Amino acid sequence: MLEVKEISKHFGGVQALRDVSVVFRDGEIHGIVGENGAGKSTLMKIISGVYLPDRGTIELNGAKVLFHTPVDAYNAGIRIVHQELSLIRSLSIAKNMFIHKFRGASAFRFVDEKKYEDEARGMLKEWGIDIAPSTMVSELSMGARQLVEIARELSTGGKVIILDEPTSSLTFKEIDHLFNILRLLRDKGYVVIFISHRLSEVADLVDQVTVLRDGEKMATAATCNLDADQICRLIACKDMSELFPKTEATIRDVALDVRNLSGEGFRDISFRVHWGEILGIAGLVGAGRSELIRAIYGVNEKFGGEIHLEGQRVDITSPTEAIERKIGLLTEDRAAEGTFPELSVAKNLIVLKIKEVVKGLFLSNQGIRQKADSLVKKMGIVTYDPHVQVVSELSGGNQQKAILGRLVGSRPRILLLDEPTRGVDIASKTEIHKFMGQFVKDGGAIVMVSSELDEIIGVSDRILVLHEGNFGGIFERNTFGKESILRCMMNV
Repeated sequence: MLEVKEISKHFGGVQALRDVSVVFRDGEIHGIVGENGAGKSTLMKIISGVYLPDRGTIELNGAKVLFHTPVDAYNAGIRIVHQELSLIRSLSIAKNMFIHKFRGASAFRFVDEKKYEDEARGMLKEWGIDIAPSTMVSELSMGARQLVEIARELSTGGKVIILDEPTSSLTFKEIDHLFNILRLLRDKGYVVIFISHRLSEVADLVDQVTVLRDGEKMATAATCNLDADQICRLIACKDMSELFPKTEATIRDVALDVRNLSGEGFRDISFRVHWGEILGIAGLVGAGRSELIRAIYGVNEKFGGEIHLEGQRVDITSPTEAIERKIGLLTEDRAAEGTFPELSVAKNLIVLKIKEVVKGLFLSNQGIRQKADSLVKKMGIVTYDPHVQVVSELSGGNQQKAILGRLVGSRPRILLLDEPTRGVDIASKTEIHKFMGQFVKDGGAIVMVSSELDEIIGVSDRILVLHEGNFGGIFERNTFGKESILRCMMNV
């Protein structure tokens, strides 16, 4: 149904794609894998009309096509769900699902909201999503937003569905549900293009996999002949076991003591994290994991309970107070809350230390350069020029390292990390895990939320499980087991 032939694309002096050819057949789930910067997103943006190729051709149903805009690709039946979600947070689910039909509205002709809510309710039900269509997107968790966006694209027709990291915020149950939908679409003759860094999912779901490296196609093969370890080695020349390096650190006194804390989405939660320790927080979407650490950081309101820092009770009511107490937060929503997308990489890195680079009434470029260059080197951020390139142009893994670099620049002692490797490639994931290990080895403490159970088990010293906002249990490292943790997450 869809074929790209010898596609090439460059940005400035960077060759993003070089003579890439791939055939996508109808009735097939085709995986695209590779490290961040390998060219996966660039290829998908060319297929979906965001970019024009420098050279090469696209054929759809045997005919050559050239998409000048995303509307051209949309009208040709191509649907894409981007890694950075495009739902409008200030609108309801129903309005987001039907915003493309609002062209007829005017001062004298209003949108029939009830009609669209009824239609949205039916679509959500079709895909097994139990959320009221009148709910504002801003009230949804990242996992729920992901499901709503996928449902929106699947409900608008089209025969080619591109999913960029669709499972990064979903629970195991939601992932199984999504995979059943994708297999149904495949059986109905759709082309499903699936991009993921979770190689076990790729091996389990897709029929064919194409591996990209540095903008070139390395291989296309049937996944029945490959397992996750073999795919991992094709991508990065390393085994899956190397993704979660565990740095041994000396666990010392209690750093953070949370007592009977309650807030929006969680109730009566108590735990301790020690200096030198990584505490993982596991749970299904909606369990209250993100809400808990955001309340500790002072973003979300606390209804009751106490927080003690090194034995002293503290009342953190804002992120500014948290930063002053040497606590840093890595937010789950990188695009909306984690970066200033139109500012340079350098300015994103130093924003928490802005007072230190002010000279009179102006920012000191020399001061920015000194601080930013040091962090770029320390975090291994790949950028052609951190003082020129805007942070939104970086790959997902390098954006994540930039946000971590900003936190490192503020010299925190405690890090609250919400999905620290969401949507990043194998190499960046390993580097982030090594950074975490070194941080606690140097005497810091980390509380990490992750939806990836292998990550939680691989890097944590202890695991706190939440279930529907309630305390589920604590697991010590010598008692870690996937099945027991999953059962605790599901309260079975």
